[in-house]
Order: sequence, then C-alpha cells, then structure tokens
Amino acid sequence: MENLYKNLTEKTFKKLAILFCLLGDILIFYYIWIDAFPRIFSQVTQQVKKNPALDSSMFPKNFFTELYELSRQAMLAMFIGVIIIHVINYLYYYRDKAFAYKYLRIQSSLGGLGLFLIGFSNLISGGINFAYTLSGVLMIYVFIGLSQFSPKTLEPKASSKKV
Repeated sequence: MENLYKNLTEKTFKKLAILFCLLGDILIFYYIWIDAFPRIFSQVTQQVKKNPALDSSMFPKNFFTELYELSRQAMLAMFIGVIIIHVINYLYYYRDKAFAYKYLRIQSSLGGLGLFLIGFSNLISGGINFAYTLSGVLMIYVFIGLSQFSPKTLEPKASSKKV
C-alpha cells in the first residue's frame, strides 16, 4: 500500500486530497439535487395525498409545487454553506492544522464509502454511477493516504509563567 504514496510529496498529496474531496462534495450534492431529493419529495407527497383524512381541497392550488421550490432553495443555501465550510477546512488542512486533518479523515471515509456504495450498487446503469464509484475510490485513497501523511505534531509551548 505504501507504494501508492511513496512517489508523492506531502504537498502533492495535500493538493490531490483537496481536489478529490472537493470532487466528492460536488458529486454528493449532484446526487442529492438530481436524484435523491426529487424522488423522496415525490414519494412523500404521494403518501400525503393518499391519506384519507386529507382532502385535496384542503391544499391551495400550487401548494406542493411551491413547497418543492422552497425546499430546493433551502437545500441550495445549505449546499453553499457546506461548500464554504469545506473550503475553509481544506485551507486549514493545507496549513497543517490538526483539527482539519481529523475532519478530512472523517469526511473522506464517510464520503468515500457513501459515494462508492451509491455508484457501485447502480454501476450496471453506467453514466454518472461510474463517476460516483471512481470518486468514492479516490476519497478512500485519500483516507488511507492521510495516515501516511499525518500532520506534524506541534510541540507544547513553554509557559511564560515562572514557577
């Protein structure tokens, strides 16, 4: 396994890790935006409409359409917030901050596993599922590589107080 990383410098690995994780972020958001959210919203609205206690006249004319659009706008705001947080974390990781390293380990393990499973389970369909699987593998590569390129430990600072 070390052979995968021995030709890389720490700086090169950091750049690759940031690139692969950012690609994973984009693909996860794409999956949620294009596939998961519309499908789940449709299933929920169908179940609500099937409820015998609710009459269709109880809802305004465009209620579900407007609710869908409002939910998409809220989700877009959330995506932008997450991207901002991740970019800030990537900058801190590049500057050898320990908390950013730990965050990136969690992000790459969960994101890599999630993308791999989403893509691999539908790999026969081809298309974007291959990109999900490949991105998942790349994020798992980052997760394993983070143990090869662990951050430099900072020595405790000497106290200015005299005992």
